[in-house]
Amino acid sequence: MVKKQDTIYALSTPPGKSAIAVVRISGSKALDYIKKISSSMPTKPNTSTLNKLITKTGDVIDQTITTYYKAPKSFTGEDMVEISMHGGNAVINKFIDVFKKNKKTRLAEPGEFTRRSFENNKLDLTQVEAISDLVNAETEYQRKQAHSQLEGNLTLKTKEIYSELTNVLANIEAMIDFADEELPTDLLNNIKEQIENISNEIYNILSKNSKGRKIREGFIVGIIGKTNTGKSSFINNVSNQEIAIVSNKPGTTRDAIESYIDIRGLPVRFFDTAGIRKHRNTVEKIGIKKSKEISKEADLNLVFLNKSSEIDDFKNVSNPIFIQSKYDIRKKPTTINDITNISSKNNYGIKSLLNRIFHQLSDKNFTENTYISRERHIECLKNTIKYLEKSKQKKNYDVFSEDIRLAIKEISKIYGKTDIENILDIIFSDFCIGK
Repeated sequence: MVKKQDTIYALSTPPGKSAIAVVRISGSKALDYIKKISSSMPTKPNTSTLNKLITKTGDVIDQTITTYYKAPKSFTGEDMVEISMHGGNAVINKFIDVFKKNKKTRLAEPGEFTRRSFENNKLDLTQVEAISDLVNAETEYQRKQAHSQLEGNLTLKTKEIYSELTNVLANIEAMIDFADEELPTDLLNNIKEQIENISNEIYNILSKNSKGRKIREGFIVGIIGKTNTGKSSFINNVSNQEIAIVSNKPGTTRDAIESYIDIRGLPVRFFDTAGIRKHRNTVEKIGIKKSKEISKEADLNLVFLNKSSEIDDFKNVSNPIFIQSKYDIRKKPTTINDITNISSKNNYGIKSLLNRIFHQLSDKNFTENTYISRERHIECLKNTIKYLEKSKQKKNYDVFSEDIRLAIKEISKIYGKTDIENILDIIFSDFCIGK
């Protein structure tokens, strides 16, 4: 059974050889336990000391730099020690073998350091999620969005709504408590107006949720078209590796092939799909069906053509960019404005096409700080709206106030103020052991 009062330890840097490895220790006995195997320790909190780690038999494990953080001024809010040692596997393993002999310490669970930080009010729940997103960020837009959330921008916005709803509830309670006394005649109208304004504010946030999620998960770009139009050559080109088979034989690509690309900081998931043709076998039919499904879900579709007259065959495709590939061998490249010419062999037009994809997927609003990027946030906001809408239909003030209380409870779940124990294990399961 995991105990919150245990002193825990873990390697915080990735396993494997490196110049430096960092071991993190947290708990009320962190300093006492590390003193037992250290030649010296920092004399003041938030300072570092060059020392040696030594076994009971006098064997020097390594020369290290040890940093001590005194509670509550640490990441976890507890006493913490961080040890920077040489990153060889033998050094790390020897330290762990020696340190774990102290039966009063244990290896940290995944995300346990961050969980303790949350439980000790060093971070709220959106900031916890932001740390996970920041660690996993692969593009500049993902980094910016995660950092904005870590700075508390999403929490700030939801706390504003929480405060506004609390004010509404106070006014309703006043109407209940002082029903026999003279109250401002326009108080009820003011309350309804406040609720309407708060609802609109939440609707505005929800309207941007797809952008926040796309930045976190990646925009979907379908690569569709007829057989042998250069789709696979294109995805190999932009991926800088051969992930799709290139062949003159029609129907070579049958399964959708995904490639994750960073386009000027924007995360983009390209899906190379099966070429569309009339005569095909059962397996190929399944691939073509999948192609059509992806094109419907995609934020943008790159439609590869053999000839310009094929545009009409794809008139129902949403958000298309029409492309003719193999520019290097075409005797008569198209001059139609709606068609982009490229060559995956000599890179002709590739950079311009990627820039066009970037501009069509992005917009100026991506710099805003209140994007919600997780299904959990969306569900809480929708539930808040649900209770606000219900409250508008109530004539009984007691029931009216209960709906507002439920709305307050839902909005506060976003940053972890109430009733979130059931989702903590899910959130922290995404973390590595040393985080």
